[in-house]
Amino acid sequence: MNISKTEIDNLLSKLKSTTDLKEFAQLFLWTVAKALEISQGAFFITKTKESKRVLSFVVGYAYNIPETGAIEFEFGEGLSGQVAKEGKPINLNTVPDGYITILSGLGKATPNSIIIFPLKSNDEVIAVIELASFKKFDKEEEDFLVEISSQIEVLIGNLTVEN
Repeated sequence: MNISKTEIDNLLSKLKSTTDLKEFAQLFLWTVAKALEISQGAFFITKTKESKRVLSFVVGYAYNIPETGAIEFEFGEGLSGQVAKEGKPINLNTVPDGYITILSGLGKATPNSIIIFPLKSNDEVIAVIELASFKKFDKEEEDFLVEISSQIEVLIGNLTVEN
């Protein structure tokens, strides 16, 4: 893992001064991508629609967004929805070929690893973050993400959320 205590403190300081959810999510994904060699990421926030809890896409890192720009999952739907429903992270170190594609100007490929983790407030899932990488996430990186998520969970409540 390539992130120091100083970098973590700097990230938390920048996140504390951010009041916009999109800016917060972009900063978080960009910093984590750099530190953990993330190839793609997505940040989803929990919303209530028609009395159902859903995950709504906020921002991505190197993420392919459909033309509508709207991506939503009900709790329990897909892997991100399952993480939201259970409130527990998933670390997949074997990703089926073609499950997800990471694109660049030079080509496209399937990542080797995906980690999805929830952010909670009062035991309620308030957001889900999904990260993909060409390298496998080890236990140290998984622990780091759990630790940093517990520190940023309290900051999300102070953010402006656009509907």
